[in-house]
Amino acid sequence: MVRPLANLVGWPARRIGGVAGQLAQANSKRNPGRTASTAAALMIGLALVTFVTVLAEGIRSSNRDAIEDQVRAEYVITAQDGYSPVVPEAGEAVGSASSAELVTNVRSDVGEAAGSGKYVTGIEPDSIAQAYRFDWEDGSDAVLATLGENGAILDDDFANDKNLVVGDTFTLVSVDNNRMELEVKGIYKPPPFYPLLGSVSVTQSTFDSLYERPRNLFTFVDVPGEPTPETTQSLVGAVGDFPDAKVWTRGEWIDWQDSEVAEFLTFLYVLLVLSVIVSLFGMVNTLVLSMYERTRELGMLRAVGMTRRQVRRMVRHESIITALIGAALGLPLGVFLAALVTQALSIYDLQLSVPLGPLVVFAILAIIVGVIAAILPARRAARLNVLEALQYE
Repeated sequence: MVRPLANLVGWPARRIGGVAGQLAQANSKRNPGRTASTAAALMIGLALVTFVTVLAEGIRSSNRDAIEDQVRAEYVITAQDGYSPVVPEAGEAVGSASSAELVTNVRSDVGEAAGSGKYVTGIEPDSIAQAYRFDWEDGSDAVLATLGENGAILDDDFANDKNLVVGDTFTLVSVDNNRMELEVKGIYKPPPFYPLLGSVSVTQSTFDSLYERPRNLFTFVDVPGEPTPETTQSLVGAVGDFPDAKVWTRGEWIDWQDSEVAEFLTFLYVLLVLSVIVSLFGMVNTLVLSMYERTRELGMLRAVGMTRRQVRRMVRHESIITALIGAALGLPLGVFLAALVTQALSIYDLQLSVPLGPLVVFAILAIIVGVIAAILPARRAARLNVLEALQYE
């Protein structure tokens, strides 16, 4: 494995480095076991970084697609942190904005549905379908008008888990210990990666009768045409008395979700860089030992006319070839591991998305690691005293 890879990644060294490059390639193949063990540390580090990058890109793509599939409205109003509920008065205030064409609130809280703890959402049946897209498994948007005071729509996972079908009844108990018998009116299939509505959705009036302090999780707002700075400012002004409320355009909200993934990814990168640093020291140690073992050989090369510059180039190219062998193994391994995890999580609609840009950056990073690792060994090899090196045993 090492020799074919050394031939492949060492081709530029032969072309650019001349005789020094050819010697570097030959040296990398001289002891395949040592070259493999040196490249292995970098391979593992790059494989982990690649795995995290590909998996995070898949999460980001899946998250974006899930939101785009569900949300039709041009604006979303949430809490400042994007997750906490806000007082319902904030959603009502948005209706006073001159640019608001459609306003629909989504209440949210936890409850015990058919004996299991689930999220419950309260929706406005006459307007929710204009802001949220239901993927119906049993029913249609017409079901919303038939919910009444004791109707509910369920997501398919909860319905299947409890063997509930349209027409069945179940008991919902709120955190305030209010109890109500509900009838299943429809079943829909939300994106499993990021469902915005709860497992059980009831009308807003029913929700308010079950929960003593109802709060909004989202307020969806539509405006005439596309969002503009003027419409955004109008909505921001409408919720000005509610400092915890934040107005997002649909695109901004999705980008913010992406940034949350990016922040977590940055944290992981900091940890994984340590593995690359460890591999850097490993390469330095291996090259230094190699130079000591080849002291007499280096002296002979200098004696027959190799310059100090050519010696440094030979060591540097040998280090880069070793690093590229690690990259050639680590990058595909990381993609393969990410593909396995993605396949295992396919029930959540997790996508496999390979970002080519970062992978190219990682390959360049491997070259940089190789250059850095070669600095001290190359300097030591170039400064050898030729006569003393020829006498070295």
